[in-house]
Amino acid sequence: MLRVLRIGCVVLLLAGSHTHAAEKINGQLSVRDVLVLPGQPARVEAVLTRSGLLGMLQGLGGEQLELIIEGKSVAKAMTGGDGRAFLGYTPKVRGNHEVTVKLAPNPRATSPDARAVLGAWERRRPILLVELAAVLQPEKPSLLPVPSLPVPAGGQGDPLPAPDAADELKRLTQFFYNVIYLSWAPGDAGDPFGSGRGDAREWLAQHKFPLGLVMAVRPGEQALGGKIDQLRADGWTNVKAGIGRSRVFADVLVAHRMDVVIVPEPDKGELPKKAKAVKEWKDVRKKL
Repeated sequence: MLRVLRIGCVVLLLAGSHTHAAEKINGQLSVRDVLVLPGQPARVEAVLTRSGLLGMLQGLGGEQLELIIEGKSVAKAMTGGDGRAFLGYTPKVRGNHEVTVKLAPNPRATSPDARAVLGAWERRRPILLVELAAVLQPEKPSLLPVPSLPVPAGGQGDPLPAPDAADELKRLTQFFYNVIYLSWAPGDAGDPFGSGRGDAREWLAQHKFPLGLVMAVRPGEQALGGKIDQLRADGWTNVKAGIGRSRVFADVLVAHRMDVVIVPEPDKGELPKKAKAVKEWKDVRKKL
């Protein structure tokens, strides 16, 4: 607020006693899941962004991020000009470790915490790919011709889980497999690590599915095939099987000589060659 004071022909502008501090930037943290061997150093990649012109994301540089594991601060790093930061940590115990990345309090920006999973997996234990569409309650038992979009969360119209899916996956992961949930990501702007990852993880936790990595893939056979090839090139040759519902998922896994189970069983003639099918989740373990 400015007050005008006239002294002769001189006009003085006096600042009011109350000034408004600059509003904080509303940022958004995203974190990528990471997979390493137990005892191997891991680089947890995080990115801090803000909404820019035309909805495009812009990186926020010069902000300190903090990595929290099991309630303890284990690493800190500063974001670069693109908003990215890498936080180091070496998991000593095998398994899935839930990690949280926080933005340090500061006068410039604020952001909700971001969560991810650090998988410290042994190579001898096989990896199971699970298409998210397969864990949803289907409206009808038909094979999806194309991949479905990521799972929405936080609304009244949230999809329900397929009966027995969570319990059966718990049995599979408890005794035999490590699981990677496959989220098909659309090509629009959004989460820098794949649109829908956060929503998918929230939905899976809400419905008590076992903890695992969430991998976002662009729709299409080439993108999924490339992800599987990259996992194997990184030494994860134990990507052995998958459970899905779309034709693309089934075709790619068959081409990579992986066991694939489609649930629920589609109409006759829709199932790709060498793929297996079951009517309900209680029968999945019989086919793997």
